[in-house]
Amino acid sequence: MGVLQRFERRLESLIEGTFAKVFRGGVEPVEIAKALQREAGDHKTISATRVMVPNAYCIELGPSDHARLAPYAEPLGRELAAMVREHAAEQKWSFVGPVTVGLELKDDLATGTFQVRSTVVPGELDTGHTTEMATLVPPVGRLQISAAPGSPPQTIDVRRDVMVIGRGSDADVRLADTGVSRRHAELRREGDDIVFVDLGSTNGSTVNGRAVERVRLSSGDRIQLGRATMVFERTDG
Repeated sequence: MGVLQRFERRLESLIEGTFAKVFRGGVEPVEIAKALQREAGDHKTISATRVMVPNAYCIELGPSDHARLAPYAEPLGRELAAMVREHAAEQKWSFVGPVTVGLELKDDLATGTFQVRSTVVPGELDTGHTTEMATLVPPVGRLQISAAPGSPPQTIDVRRDVMVIGRGSDADVRLADTGVSRRHAELRREGDDIVFVDLGSTNGSTVNGRAVERVRLSSGDRIQLGRATMVFERTDG
């Protein structure tokens, strides 16, 4: 029995009776499960010793679907997180922290449609638990990253007070680029500002084409590290 089939079987035990009605006529959990598998595979990072995939996932839903599913976010999130872990185990992928899946309202999405976002959030892996559910902190900004010319962009939420960007395995935003230092730069939340700080990198950093060591970011700013281009957008107004 495959990962998706096991997920459906476990879900059936949760949605008997009245609960089953919430999964009729809109976004289906199995559709979300398939999208999570694709999201993990599309954003894997390959190192010399292992393949890393994101561990924090957010499902964006329109008003109708969010109202329908939000009351059941915890059990649904647990089962989706378990499904992601099982799929990763079959593919021999690794995580840097617990797998979490959360739901988020997105007003401009139509009923029956959804979007998936993912990011890497380091943390202690608790092997004594099989499922986790995230209480997601609203992001203050997002980075859209193109790791190399012509490569598909990756979107990462800025949620932490400090996020390290670099080539090293301990970086919050990891770039597999020899032109990027292991701990190249940081994004720091300072009051209402998001500040980009170069950490003394070998090849330096530019923002909007100018070499910088420290600069307050505004929406639309373009950050260049090695071959990677990152566009910063504020999301908190």
